[in-house]
Amino acid sequence: MILLYVPCSSEKEALKIASAALNARLAACANYWNGKSAFNWKNKQVNTKECFLLLKTTPRKRLALERLIKQMHSYELPAIIGIKPYAVNKEFAFWANKQLK
Repeated sequence: MILLYVPCSSEKEALKIASAALNARLAACANYWNGKSAFNWKNKQVNTKECFLLLKTTPRKRLALERLIKQMHSYELPAIIGIKPYAVNKEFAFWANKQLK
């Protein structure tokens, strides 16, 4: 299993990407939550609200999911950060793999 962490401009955008990923069977499930971010962009410090999206997928589906995110994301340079979990319970892994077939 691979987790893709993707900050989005809004909850609406996060849900749109999550829905497309689920419908295309590129993600088994998605979690999202609102928060704040601080970063430097084009020589300015930016402090902004974002909605953080966490998509659960498989290594086999990761690149296709990244392509989908890049096509749909509003940011010029979206952060798409892959995280490999240390452990995943076998029941959840089985369920997730079943969702992606």
